[in-house]
Amino acid sequence: MRIAILAIIDFFHPPFKKYISLHNFRYLATGGSTFVLGYVVYYLSFYHLFTTEEVDVFYFTLKRGTAAMAVDFAVAIPYSFVMNRYVVFTHSEVRGRVQLFRFMNLQFINILLNISLYKFLADVLLIYPTVARFAVQILLAGFSYIYQHYFTFSVKKLGKK
Repeated sequence: MRIAILAIIDFFHPPFKKYISLHNFRYLATGGSTFVLGYVVYYLSFYHLFTTEEVDVFYFTLKRGTAAMAVDFAVAIPYSFVMNRYVVFTHSEVRGRVQLFRFMNLQFINILLNISLYKFLADVLLIYPTVARFAVQILLAGFSYIYQHYFTFSVKKLGKK
């Protein structure tokens, strides 16, 4: 499966190889697929799964956007870890359980930032919920790349082995 995914991604790299390395292109491709998956799951959850403005979950009451974001995270986080570990950062020498712990740390930070920025944009600035979600995802993409590249998967330069 990994080979098939890499073949598809690598097929589209040649027009961009002057501007971006293959490694970064693979990260953008897998990150882009995670972004699209999360956005589609959020959209479907927001408009079709949760039909009322408030959603009761066990002993909590959540706004529809927050509940949709929780479903988005439940799907996108495992997908993102698998894609990063087995497709993008394959040269990492960090043990799998350490990668998972670090990745979940990043996801916890991202969840807090996602919720707080989303609530600010959607509830305070009254930006349309799906637009607010899109803006927040774009803002956090750069932060996530730096965190994953230099900490979670801490890839060593391939030429210095």
